[in-house]
Amino acid sequence: MKKKDCPKGVADIYPYLKEEWRALIEKQPSELLRKATEVRIRCGKGCSLSCGDGNFPVEGIANVTTGEMEELLQKICRGAAYQFETQVENGYIPLPGGHRAGICGTFVKDEKGMVRIRDLASVNFRICRDVSGIAEDLFPKLLCDGKFCSTLIVSEPCGGKTTLLTDLVRTLSKNGYRSAVIDERGEIAAVFRGVPQKDLGELADVLDGYPKPYGMMIALRTLSPQVLVCDEIGSREETEKMLEAMNAGVPVLATAHARDEEELFNRPQIKRLTDAGAISKIVLLKGAKTPGKIRKVMTVNHYDDEDFWSSTDC
Repeated sequence: MKKKDCPKGVADIYPYLKEEWRALIEKQPSELLRKATEVRIRCGKGCSLSCGDGNFPVEGIANVTTGEMEELLQKICRGAAYQFETQVENGYIPLPGGHRAGICGTFVKDEKGMVRIRDLASVNFRICRDVSGIAEDLFPKLLCDGKFCSTLIVSEPCGGKTTLLTDLVRTLSKNGYRSAVIDERGEIAAVFRGVPQKDLGELADVLDGYPKPYGMMIALRTLSPQVLVCDEIGSREETEKMLEAMNAGVPVLATAHARDEEELFNRPQIKRLTDAGAISKIVLLKGAKTPGKIRKVMTVNHYDDEDFWSSTDC
């Protein structure tokens, strides 16, 4: 497969790889290269491609040396690892095109409190696949009395939550909504050197790298958003900031990890949000084998002091 056949996918990480590794990966089935969401390289082992169908070793890449891993890291950092200290502390390095390199090794903190990764053990290239249009049919189902209401997108890991979230932000822009995107880990907008690599539309403001609770506070104070957007709600502090947003009259669009609604409602912080009426819609995805595909949309119906959830299969 030539790079021109895959302008935004596995071929985008070829410049970081050794020539012989690149040639062996190119020999993989074209369908696998098209669907692959991750490319992993492990020290002392080899390389594998991952997608919803499983993990597939790349034959011919084996016994990767420490020196080869260090060379790989230098290419990823463009020879300036010191510029990525904050990202290294978070476990990843952003790449052009919205891709990212997750890094794994021995965690070391020096006398100044700076984090280093020593003895690099593995690198996981996560492939960005920005899919447009998947939220268009969903968007009308997330309106309450004609206005966008607080929504939670839910699935197991690698189920396409962030992909759908990104397209929903784009759809909000198309429909005239200003959004403030708190992108703590750089997965929603994939900002690289100040420029979002994903198209979020004309009305989205991105707070890149902000911790979610702090970013929500700044957004509410300074950006007058009509929708707050963030990824992977889970902590108590994040939950409280979502409630503050609700009290300020600003709906929140967020994601959460869970395999199904039972697992979701057993999480204390999610239960806190639903009990407080901070979430009106829940979008449940089918899972990792069909990323971004919607299983059902759940709507809360308020009756007196109780909430009842109704659902629509998709």
